[in-house]
Formats: sequence, C-alpha cells, structure tokens
Amino acid sequence: MFVAIILSLMGLFLIYLEFFLPGSIFAIGGSVLLLTSLFFLVVEKVKIFHFIVYALILVLLVLMVIKLALKKLKANKDIFLNSDQEGYRASNFKKDLIGKDGIASTDLRPAGKIFINEKSYFAITRENYIEKGKK
Repeated sequence: MFVAIILSLMGLFLIYLEFFLPGSIFAIGGSVLLLTSLFFLVVEKVKIFHFIVYALILVLLVLMVIKLALKKLKANKDIFLNSDQEGYRASNFKKDLIGKDGIASTDLRPAGKIFINEKSYFAITRENYIEKGKK
C-alpha cells in the first residue's frame, strides 16, 4: 500500500508540473505512475471497496491539482503580451492605389493578387469574393 501511495503522489506532482512545463511528457509520466499505483493495489489483493475508494481519492486529488495549477496560471499574466508593439506595421501598401480599379489575377477571397496599370499587387477587397478576371 505504501508503494502505491508514493507512486500516486509522484504522479500527481508530474501532472502539476505539466501545467508549467507543457509538452505532455510530465502528463504521460504522471498518468503512468497513477495507473501503476492502481496496479500495485490490485497485485496486493486489496479489497474492492478499498480499491474504489483509493481510485476516487486519486481522481479528486487530480482535479484539485488541476484547479490549483489553473489558479496559479491565471495569477501569472505572462501567457500573452499585454502591451502594444511599438513601430510594428502589419503591411506595406501604397496609399495612392486605394480606391483604384484593377483586374483580379487570382480569385479574391477577400485577399489575392490584382493588376493595376500592368503591375501586380496584393489586394484585399471590401466584398467577400471576386472571381479571377473580374474588374
């Protein structure tokens, strides 16, 4: 019984680590240790009632570990960037081409390539779809 408890505690710790060092290695290792601890209970011929109680306690402990880890993750706001990137431009475009008519060289769904004055440009339409060759 002692070995099963130690294995389950190690498994819970590995699952807890998975939240902070993602990659599924710790989660798989923790799950294997939890299942191994259940296997040790079966080998030791523990009564079925004790086995079920132990399994339910393990499930509750896993849920508590997940809840604790999620609370710590919420407190840590470093998951995504909260500030703007200074000087970043999403795209370069020629302002003198805005509003000009061209011919679609590819289907525009809503983005694609167009020809204006025999030059190819990347364009985004205000509509959803323009077929190739349309003006």
